[in-house]
Amino acid sequence: MGNICTVTLCKIRKVIYIHKIFTTVSSLMKKLFTLITLFILVQNATAQKNRLRQIADSINAEGEMLYRSELASGHSTHIFASSFGGKKLLSGGYFSYETDKEMITIFFSKNEDPVVLATVKFDHGLDSSKYSIDTTTRKFTENEKDFYTIRSKAAQAVLSDTLFKFYQNTSLNLVPIIKNGTKKVYVITAQTAPDEVLLGNDYLINFDKDNDIIKKTKLHNNLIPLGTGGKEPITASSHQHLGETSPFITATDICAFKLWKGKTTWVMSFVVSAGYVSAWHFRDEFLEILTQDEWQKIMKNK
Repeated sequence: MGNICTVTLCKIRKVIYIHKIFTTVSSLMKKLFTLITLFILVQNATAQKNRLRQIADSINAEGEMLYRSELASGHSTHIFASSFGGKKLLSGGYFSYETDKEMITIFFSKNEDPVVLATVKFDHGLDSSKYSIDTTTRKFTENEKDFYTIRSKAAQAVLSDTLFKFYQNTSLNLVPIIKNGTKKVYVITAQTAPDEVLLGNDYLINFDKDNDIIKKTKLHNNLIPLGTGGKEPITASSHQHLGETSPFITATDICAFKLWKGKTTWVMSFVVSAGYVSAWHFRDEFLEILTQDEWQKIMKNK
């Protein structure tokens, strides 16, 4: 009996020992699984933040490029109209482009075989008081031919395609951009009232290498007039991107904010979509894109 009890006791001790081992291993596995899960969550969160940062930087750069083109065109139009009014009557339009050395705006004639009527040049600072203007009639450069071609085809599309809408007391500006082999024309609703910023009713037309239209995109669903402030200062503005509109702020939004920065009292402007909130900081000209979850957490902690 003694031997039998001893054997049984040993077996029980072995079972207990094995159970402890499994319990310990199981506990370690649970901790390891928890650590792995936390690691994956942190990695995913970091990857998402990096992705949103890259998207924000790309949109910001596109908005800056669009803004510089529009600013140069605005300065040049004023210079051309005030000094060469007679020649302006011959003009069929204008466009701006940037080189390594300077920002250039050209005005071209309205005949079937157009030529350049005037060339206005600024340095990269785009100081409106520091410019040169040459009113010698000349032919387009090869680069300018591409700009003129895509601008002209965009103008024809705007007039013939029902995608493009016209609102009372507004006009549509055509902004051709060629960068790193990519060709596009932005169509932007021009500002009219001094006490409001117009967003929306804007479009993007993409071209292939042969200057043929390959895509036309409506960037906002409608025209969005926003008050600038004035007697009753407005510190922030906002609008929504719904449906097929981009879930993020657009380059055209940033262009408008930069053009009208000095005439508003805004500190920030928000673009809200189903999944994201884009925040444009006026003072630092900084774009931040947050997920809706991040945004809700910030709002709860305020």
